[in-house]
Amino acid sequence: MRLCSLGLFLVFAISPAAGQTTLNPDISLVGDLRMFSHNDDTRADESERFNLVDPQMELVIGGYLNPYVRADATIAWEGQHAAEIEELYMTGLRGMPLGLNIRAGKYRLEFGKLNPVHPHAYSFIFQPLPHRLFFGEHGLNDMAVRINRIFPIGHIYTELSGAVLKGEAIRADEHEHEHENAGESEASPGIMARFAGAGALSEDGELAIGISGLTTEYDRVEDLRASVIGIDLKYKWKPTRYRSFQFEAEGLLSRRATPEEETVESLGGYAYFDYRFRQRFNVGAILEFAQEPGDNEHDSRRWSIFFGYAPIEETSLLRLVAGQTKPTEGESFWEATIQAVFSLGPHLPHNF
Repeated sequence: MRLCSLGLFLVFAISPAAGQTTLNPDISLVGDLRMFSHNDDTRADESERFNLVDPQMELVIGGYLNPYVRADATIAWEGQHAAEIEELYMTGLRGMPLGLNIRAGKYRLEFGKLNPVHPHAYSFIFQPLPHRLFFGEHGLNDMAVRINRIFPIGHIYTELSGAVLKGEAIRADEHEHEHENAGESEASPGIMARFAGAGALSEDGELAIGISGLTTEYDRVEDLRASVIGIDLKYKWKPTRYRSFQFEAEGLLSRRATPEEETVESLGGYAYFDYRFRQRFNVGAILEFAQEPGDNEHDSRRWSIFFGYAPIEETSLLRLVAGQTKPTEGESFWEATIQAVFSLGPHLPHNF
């Protein structure tokens, strides 16, 4: 009788605690600290001296609402700016009709391999030029409803997804077209689709190829439409957990209608390699090129080399990036940046 009573007591005592643990979300704080120097004449007050950047911080919260659905949120602070919702979305991972994966909310859309990745998890530091020019400084981040389906074909992992966007990821530049009523120039909903496939080339190597497309009416008053198509490739070789090599490249084509009733095509792309050794060290280089959307007679170019060291494995990382940039206007300049990234919590500040 006593054993039975003790058993019942343990069941009732442990059950609420277990239930509460499952509902408790993962919470992480990611910090980004930087110091830089350059010889860019357009920023003469910073030229050829060390500059400290205001800190950036992300509060990352995520967890399962139930065995089928999870929710994720990222709240970002940059310097003295107020907090903003960088991401807030729900994902139906299983139990959905037709085996679909469904996501709804604001998040970094699955356009290519790099756009969904948070910048602090890049092997380098800066957002590639074509992403910045075609999508803006926050990347392709928009309200969307996305459905996704996996189709295994033999040994090849294939994935097809489609999304309806709010349409704010691509907007008309303020200097290009202004309206008395700013609300009238808001973009109409857009559509995005992606097809990707991945497979093993060897016991240690894997190749992934994808194609993404996006179209949206970015200026409702003038009925101006913008479209972007991207092709991406990623190869990763990882014989051991201590050593790996990764090559990634993406080419983009932007087609943008102008108020002069023309359609301007602009090209952009980047390619980088990243070699990791002794698990804690990595070194690599990146090349970038992008023409201005709506004005393909002007382009930007940049090359950089980068080095990373993770002293405490997943919790922190030191990066050094140095390179040369040729902007659309003006002279080329060099720039070097030191970055320290850390994470308090399960969300990793970099890929290991």
